[in-house]
Amino acid sequence: MPGKKGGGKKGKRGGRKHINRPMHRGVRTVQEEGECYAVVKKLYGGANCEVLCDDGVTRLCVIRNKFRGRGRRDNMIAGGKWIMVGIRDWEARAAGKPQKCDLLEVYSDNDKKRLISDHKGNWSLLTSLDENKSQDLEIGGIIFDDTEDNMEMEQEIKHQADVQKTGREAVLEQLGDWVDFDDI
Repeated sequence: MPGKKGGGKKGKRGGRKHINRPMHRGVRTVQEEGECYAVVKKLYGGANCEVLCDDGVTRLCVIRNKFRGRGRRDNMIAGGKWIMVGIRDWEARAAGKPQKCDLLEVYSDNDKKRLISDHKGNWSLLTSLDENKSQDLEIGGIIFDDTEDNMEMEQEIKHQADVQKTGREAVLEQLGDWVDFDDI
């Protein structure tokens, strides 16, 4: 005989095992030898990414299963994200290959502010690659940053695009709002 297919009184209990969110925790900081802060430079396929550590060395970071799958929701990794890594000092590596490290913690924007204010570290190196640092806007192949000259140029280009209406939009503007279907 097949099992139950519908809901019922006890049918929905099984799907609610991962609903409780963890309570807010403190910021994890570097405490042991071999741990360091880093910023993600590139994401590779699978469970690998390239990171720049606060000692200035670029390493290959292995993303553990804790930060993948169901645990990925609050630990989303992207370019420019601050993380803590554990350096593999026990690893034997071939010449020319980058050193590997393991992902230990992913920091949110609030955690970054707490780290900068409360703890010492080489923050200038990490903030240079921060994702929020480059807020440039690209329109039509032209890159605009947040300066006043570029904002004026951006408005001028948008105005020119509105003026140069062609085709169907130009015909509809000439006709106006009123169109007599008997004349067509």
